[in-house]
Amino acid sequence: MSKSAQLKIGDKVQSKCKVNFGAKGIISSIIGNGNRKKFVVDWDLGSQSIHGLRGICRDGQLPLQKQYTQPTKRRKTAVALLDEEGSTYDDSTSSSEEYSEEGESDTELPSNHNSDVQHDDQDQDVPRDRNLFPHGRQWELLPDLVFDPAVHDKFTQETRIKWNQVEQLKSIQDRTEIDYFFHFYPMQTVQQTLNCMGERLARKRYNPISKGEFFKWLGIRLAMTIEPRRGGIQAYWKEGEDPHTFSLGASMGSRAKMSRHRFEEIQECLAFCSMHDGIAPEDDPWKEIRLIIDGFNDNRQQGIIPGSHIAVDEVMSAWYGAEATWVAEGMPHVTKIPRKPEGEGAEMKALADGQTKILIRLDVMEGKEHQRKKAFADIGSEGTAVTLRLTQPWFGSGRVVHADSAFSSVKTCMALRQYGLHFMGIIKTAHKEYPLTYLTSKADEYGTGKVKPRGGHLLLRSTMGPDDSTHPPIFALGWYDKKGKYLISSCGTTLPGIPCKRPRFKKIVNNDGFYETVAYTKEVRRPAMVEEFFSCFSSIDIHDHYRQGSLEMERQWVTRRWHHRIFCTVLGICIVDSFFAQKFEVTMINHEPNDFNTFCGRLARQLIFNEFLGNIMPTRDGTENEQVYVTQHTPNSLASLDAYKDKRAQRKCKVCKMKTAMFCNGCSNPPNEILPLCSGMKDRDCFAAYHCQQGIN
Repeated sequence: MSKSAQLKIGDKVQSKCKVNFGAKGIISSIIGNGNRKKFVVDWDLGSQSIHGLRGICRDGQLPLQKQYTQPTKRRKTAVALLDEEGSTYDDSTSSSEEYSEEGESDTELPSNHNSDVQHDDQDQDVPRDRNLFPHGRQWELLPDLVFDPAVHDKFTQETRIKWNQVEQLKSIQDRTEIDYFFHFYPMQTVQQTLNCMGERLARKRYNPISKGEFFKWLGIRLAMTIEPRRGGIQAYWKEGEDPHTFSLGASMGSRAKMSRHRFEEIQECLAFCSMHDGIAPEDDPWKEIRLIIDGFNDNRQQGIIPGSHIAVDEVMSAWYGAEATWVAEGMPHVTKIPRKPEGEGAEMKALADGQTKILIRLDVMEGKEHQRKKAFADIGSEGTAVTLRLTQPWFGSGRVVHADSAFSSVKTCMALRQYGLHFMGIIKTAHKEYPLTYLTSKADEYGTGKVKPRGGHLLLRSTMGPDDSTHPPIFALGWYDKKGKYLISSCGTTLPGIPCKRPRFKKIVNNDGFYETVAYTKEVRRPAMVEEFFSCFSSIDIHDHYRQGSLEMERQWVTRRWHHRIFCTVLGICIVDSFFAQKFEVTMINHEPNDFNTFCGRLARQLIFNEFLGNIMPTRDGTENEQVYVTQHTPNSLASLDAYKDKRAQRKCKVCKMKTAMFCNGCSNPPNEILPLCSGMKDRDCFAAYHCQQGIN
């Protein structure tokens, strides 16, 4: 009988290697057959290593320590040993370990060993399978997980909306729809938006716009969305009933106190970047909407404290117009996802609060070149980089991030753990270092009429990476429903969760001989980890259903300007978020919230007659409009001043001394002090040159 046959699994041994001479341990598994067996030893000090027969001996048979030469060590992973031996590896074996061969003692083992402990490889609870070592990462099978490893550092507070001191004076019952809208709309961008629009209005010699008129315009746009009319924009300004048809006009002119001409002027000049910002389109092709996206993210960071669960997914801003690849005014980057209901347009990755479903962060997919310049782009995975960028404000909080297969991977899970967040995701394609092959191979064992019932699960754990570095445990869970679902997670348990309830229908013949449809509920068991994952997995999808399915503002607002379309999407997000916020707070006090259509109708009216509207004055077309809101350092028309109503509105420019009909609002104090400056001319722009010289932005 060979020497290696004398040692069995469970035998107590001692080390003969110089590195840990005399250490005691137990043989946990054996690799290979015959004389080339390797022994996996669990040492009493907590480590584990792989040795040949010359490196260990039975406990109590250790010879006196000799003088050794410095041993030459070489590293062998378990997968490498599997390839070398042509064998399989026991699942109880952990990560790659140290194997030392030279410099070990050649002392023979005595023949009077204890043979009472006999273990055969077939007696192991866990079968040997090399699929448990994908890309060098080792996974071990666990029977169950009854204690959540993240229980001590998990964020446990509920979502809270952060009202400022003035807003807190109102009780929940007294808060109106517009209060929630003003809280979730990026109000810090309004002044700059008015400045940018003022430049374009003045260039076309339109009346300037005020804050109240801007929100009135948004209210009219919302009213047009919830009560659509056929026949173009003029149908909304028809008065009363058409005598030749059965159609009824929306009468926006008399009801909203804004003419169609003024509405079209504001829409034509709607902009969110200055004409004189000095940024070239090739440097930042998305500058047209940069203000709105950054303002949105700042608003959410200051306006809401998300709960313990947050979800990552994509949001589409539908666009079937021109692309910048072919047309100068086209959208800089268009994403096409055929499986989406609105699968063509600007793709934005979004982060949502799992409890309220409010979107709390956006990240526009700007194209390959510009994505490489963003934070975390060097991490090697776009899904991981996007997840880290979206969750960056909440690093170290212990929140649980939920994601679909576009973001989920072992790398994402490990990266979030490094930054103090937990992760739960579903694995489909990004399965590097994930035991997907092993878990899918067990799917045939579960189901109706199979060996194991439908809804069963299989749990694996990994605590050591391919480079032998240790880390907190991560888990791979296979849940075998009708189709298997495979999760990667750093938290949760496999205790029985609330069963998944699915409505089902069947046709039967009743006692009267007629067919009858019977509804019933099918329950599928699932562990608590699966229940926790799906609790907010679809938060952004539900949000999209409200924005794209119920509101449909992008369908009603027809435009050829891509930045208008993205603003329409962000505006729709703000409206849906306002509805979710009101629903969340009203439900907290056990009141019945309004439905979405009622909320939008009330919000539209409150925006049209908003609190920022001041005194009214007649406009050029004879309708009433509000008092002009003077912005800082924006070009304006001389014709808007009372002193030039009956005169020709022209004066000499301060810079070029040529005649101009424009002046600067911020540098003038009508009617006595007026600074004329050319603006919007093809051959000169004295407005920008003067302020640049004075150091005024």
